[in-house]
Amino acid sequence: MIIRSKAPFRVSFGGGGTDMAPYCREHGGCVISTAIDRHVYVTLEPRDDKKNRVFSLNNNDELIFKKGDTEYTSNFEIFKGIINDLEIEDGFNITTYSELPAGSGMGGSSSLSVALIGALNNYYNFGLSKHQVAQKAYDIERIELEQKGGYQDQFAAAYGGFNFIEFTNSVEVFPVSTTVELVNELQYRLILCYIGGSHFSSDIQVEVLRGYEIQKKSYLEAMQDLKNVALSMRTIIESNDFGLLNEFGELLHKGWLAKKSLSSKISNKEIEHFYLTSRKFGVLGGKLLGAGGGGHLLLFSEPNKKHRVIQELEKIGGKIINFHFNPKGLEVWNIN
Repeated sequence: MIIRSKAPFRVSFGGGGTDMAPYCREHGGCVISTAIDRHVYVTLEPRDDKKNRVFSLNNNDELIFKKGDTEYTSNFEIFKGIINDLEIEDGFNITTYSELPAGSGMGGSSSLSVALIGALNNYYNFGLSKHQVAQKAYDIERIELEQKGGYQDQFAAAYGGFNFIEFTNSVEVFPVSTTVELVNELQYRLILCYIGGSHFSSDIQVEVLRGYEIQKKSYLEAMQDLKNVALSMRTIIESNDFGLLNEFGELLHKGWLAKKSLSSKISNKEIEHFYLTSRKFGVLGGKLLGAGGGGHLLLFSEPNKKHRVIQELEKIGGKIINFHFNPKGLEVWNIN
């Protein structure tokens, strides 16, 4: 039996960063985000021995290892962590394929974790819910592998859809209540632009967390601003008032300013060049997705200026990614 799974990438609108421990456990955090129709795929095929062979179709790269290998220093450490944590004794051929590049700031590593845990959950009938799959992915990435970061990516990938997610000592996922028409209009006004570069988000998160450790006043103020942005965005979307959508774009800009204040590594001259160019030609607000340093810009354009913005971004090397919101999260199926 062959099992295949997929988990979506996510686009975070507001609140990113407030989902990181210990901040969220002591002050509470919240994020508003949506899954999109770009995925990470995992194919799981049993082997006759106890070895696991991981093969990345994107990179034409592979690794063979056994349960118990705790050398968590390679690009394949997430596979080792999951096999070890779930105590998988059998061997598998594990093939992966991603529809977006690694380090693109859209939670791809967590989508991979969710997809692999989901496939193993199906194979062994562990009976894990989507929430439990997401929590397991978080525990492995943040505790077993000691990767710095937040909670949002795992839950966005597992659940799918447009959600407001709260983080304290636990995680609660609330589907955003709105109309199809307003969501369609929001999607029409958004532009997703790949600007190149990549990052290992854990490196940036280490610097961000230092601000919390020393209780830096500007850090705490920025985190509160990020939470307020997420809360205001939820209010706008759930109001179903098209007249408030421009304010949504302006909130993206406000959140981006707050996020940049957390670390000098979040933005750079190239990112600013793309962002300021978009603002010049009709973008009301936007943000870099993910921890920072490179990847994708999410931009909110005035509707009658969207085409011009796209043209100008492409002129300076941006790649426009067509996407749609995705109401589904983790999906798993068998190939007999």
